[in-house]
Amino acid sequence: MSIREAKINDAEGIQSLILKAVQPETNTDFTKEGIAHFKATLELKAIKDRIQNQDYLMLCFIKQDKIVGIIAMYKNEKLSQLFVDPTARKLNIARQLWLAANVFCIEQGGNGNYWVKSSTMAIPVYESFGFRLETTHQNTKGIVYHLMLLES
Repeated sequence: MSIREAKINDAEGIQSLILKAVQPETNTDFTKEGIAHFKATLELKAIKDRIQNQDYLMLCFIKQDKIVGIIAMYKNEKLSQLFVDPTARKLNIARQLWLAANVFCIEQGGNGNYWVKSSTMAIPVYESFGFRLETTHQNTKGIVYHLMLLES
């Protein structure tokens, strides 16, 4: 098991992992509009653009030569994406990715304050990292989320 920065040739694996982890068609946080919007963010070009964008950090958790977790940070302050393959949950992968991303962000000048638009399912995970709910649920483009903050 290892954590490394994402590479362009990881895009398909990342796309597959996220769709498997979220299952938007059966996820109550998504309307039909939300499903379409979410899938648009997962087009291979969009994933490759994030991997190459200097404002993003994307780390992959590799287990047996397969991507089983990813985290993406934007401008050292927004936890943009955190997904773990359902078959690899309960192995502390999300926490390991978070700790690695946090170290990187601090080293790059981040101040240790973060925010995330959490899915309903992920609230307990982010709370375990120290995030707190900032608002009740919101809905943008058919996707329900909960704004959460972590202040150092």
